[in-house]
Amino acid sequence: MPELPEVETIRRDLEIALTGDRAVSVDVLDNRLMTKKEAFQWNTILAGQSWQSFGRQGKYLFANLENGWRAGFHMRMTGQLIVSSATHNEKPRMLIHFASGKRLGLYDQRRFAEAWLLAPGQAWHSETLPGPDALNDLKLDHFIKLIKGKTTRIQPLLMDQRLIAGVGNIYAQEALFKAAIRPTRPGYRVTKIEASRLYEALQETLQTAISYRGSSSRNYRDANGEEGSAQTLHAVYQKGGKPCPHCRKPLRSTRVGGRGSVFCPQCQK
Repeated sequence: MPELPEVETIRRDLEIALTGDRAVSVDVLDNRLMTKKEAFQWNTILAGQSWQSFGRQGKYLFANLENGWRAGFHMRMTGQLIVSSATHNEKPRMLIHFASGKRLGLYDQRRFAEAWLLAPGQAWHSETLPGPDALNDLKLDHFIKLIKGKTTRIQPLLMDQRLIAGVGNIYAQEALFKAAIRPTRPGYRVTKIEASRLYEALQETLQTAISYRGSSSRNYRDANGEEGSAQTLHAVYQKGGKPCPHCRKPLRSTRVGGRGSVFCPQCQK
């Protein structure tokens, strides 16, 4: 958390708020975020540079700078990127000042969020590449082959960022419920028809969550510091023991691949 819909919402907010604005300086206020040498590099690379556009790959967010460099962010569990011209209630781990007077703060209660720079032409910051973006790059035929070729249970398979980028615990559970597939089912036991149904359910779930500006069941806030409302649509996430929205049987809580999951034993097979 945040997952793809939340990061996409932030990306769109930043595009509106900061496109064309020039960075002036960077304050790194948490030495766990980066070294002094890295903080100096951020100031050197960003100073005077216009932020021209914003990109996303799964849960990763990027700011594309005038000089060809990219600033990358990963919110992990509790990270927030908030644009403000006033002081935020919490102390930021990083604060980027802009010529307009706006400031972009990286706030992070549990201090797991990451920030890094990518040089012009540098594809990624680590050896572990993410899979195709679940919304923009994932094609149906590839999805079906991926699902059918794995013995992994379907929920952790959907959440493996090396295979599909952007899906986490919330939207994996919701898409599986929409597709009527039990989260414990191994991938190879999902039929092609079911896999196609799951693909459509996943696309619809992600798109709808974006239209509701993400789920704020925990720490997520958009770039304006506001909550999303997609959590009001959740059918199963964190609803163990409550009636299934379809059959009214009690939803069942379990653990799949070390992560919590909720499903309907009547509707999901």
